[in-house]
Amino acid sequence: MADIQQLQNLQEQLNQQFKLNDPSSQVNQLVSQSADALTCGPNCQKNREAEKLKQAYLDAKANISTSPTQLNEAAKNYYTYTQGTAGYNRYLAAQVSSQASATSSSAASTFADALGSAADLTDTYAKLYTSYENAFDLYEKYLIENSELQGSIDMINTDTVTSDRKSFYESQGLDGLNNWNTVLKWIYIIMVCIYTIGFLLTKSNYSFIYRFSILIAFIVYPFVITYIVITVYKWISKINSLIPKNVYVSQH
Repeated sequence: MADIQQLQNLQEQLNQQFKLNDPSSQVNQLVSQSADALTCGPNCQKNREAEKLKQAYLDAKANISTSPTQLNEAAKNYYTYTQGTAGYNRYLAAQVSSQASATSSSAASTFADALGSAADLTDTYAKLYTSYENAFDLYEKYLIENSELQGSIDMINTDTVTSDRKSFYESQGLDGLNNWNTVLKWIYIIMVCIYTIGFLLTKSNYSFIYRFSILIAFIVYPFVITYIVITVYKWISKINSLIPKNVYVSQH
């Protein structure tokens, strides 16, 4: 009876369409709808709509990263159509439970990582504190050594200053001696020149050989006097070493 009634309704729709307009495309559409209605009943239409909503839900689930709102809407349409409001509520409860489980697992993993990091930081702190104590002990040791070294440096500086002053005075004295040596050398040269002029230009009661010998002695003197003095000093030191020493005086 339902099929007959459905056919009558479709017939009335077809008649009305023919009365209003009669294009071939509309006729074909009505014929197609009639054939589909005859081959797929109400249960078939319901299953078809459920599959359509399910596919829309799966498509939205696959594209959740780009459109989460579309997923929620598609899920609501699918579960409400197929399982009613209670089914949709069960879906929401399952989603909340899944998210809670994921959040709990993530929190536990994060806490474990934080606990491991805290243990590592504690171990690092202990090592750093030990290094700090060793560095502080080493600093105190270096402080004492630097103090002793500074004292040694001060003593060396004092000795250096004293040596520098001594060297300065010695250099000053040597410069004075060199100056006197230069003056005496020129005086000696002038005296030799005067004697040579006198020897050549003046007459004397002394013989020529005597005066010439004195001139040669004056000329040779600067070249041999150093060796003569050194030789005499060595002979005096040698003779002095051969003289018996007073033991009592030497002990005191």
